[in-house]
Amino acid sequence: MCISNPIASGLISNAVWTGIPMRTLLEEAGVRDGAIEVKLHGADGYTDTFSIAKAMEDTTLVAYGMNGEPLPQRHGFPARVIVPGLYGEKNVKWVTRIEVVDTDAKGFYETQGWGPDFTVPNRSRIDGPGLTEPFRAGSTVSLNGMAFAGDRGVSAVEVSTDGQQNWQPAEISYPGTRLTWSFWRYDWVPERAGDHELAVRMTDGDGMLQTAEIRGTAPQGATGYHIVSASVVA
Repeated sequence: MCISNPIASGLISNAVWTGIPMRTLLEEAGVRDGAIEVKLHGADGYTDTFSIAKAMEDTTLVAYGMNGEPLPQRHGFPARVIVPGLYGEKNVKWVTRIEVVDTDAKGFYETQGWGPDFTVPNRSRIDGPGLTEPFRAGSTVSLNGMAFAGDRGVSAVEVSTDGQQNWQPAEISYPGTRLTWSFWRYDWVPERAGDHELAVRMTDGDGMLQTAEIRGTAPQGATGYHIVSASVVA
């Protein structure tokens, strides 16, 4: 997911990656005491960094395949880095060199004022149904959407249909994994005509509730609830 992705937008996707753990390469090369970060270099001159601890996690990959095929050129052929839990800018494409450094080095976007925290926060959104036509009081409306928590998984999703006065559990229709998004659905039967504020929030696999604090995309990524207005007629 891009750090510039607003709460309800689509700069996010999932794929099945094939590669080897970065830890395997680093252990083979030998990492000296005092290592703080890895600094990744791309063929296009791009650089970025993350902690040596993150580099040594099992899920941090040097990937050479995507969705059962060789890595496409636009996705970083012949090799790119996948760092679950961190924003997309840390997932450097067209990698030519992995450097281990003993200083707090800054990547390209960090030098532009982004960060310093690049951890993907909990987020969720309402995707459907379309809200262009009014709903009818007494008729079931099947709300649905997505929830994502970086590398922490999704344990619960809740929906409010009364301006966040009350929250009801939604069904997680597709749980995904700790590294992917999940899909949810909620059957709502509006009881009265008028405008209704709908909102969604999620809890990650570590038990942390999505924050309601509204934060813009810069410099650490957007937070807050996705809120939409639904019109109901008698």
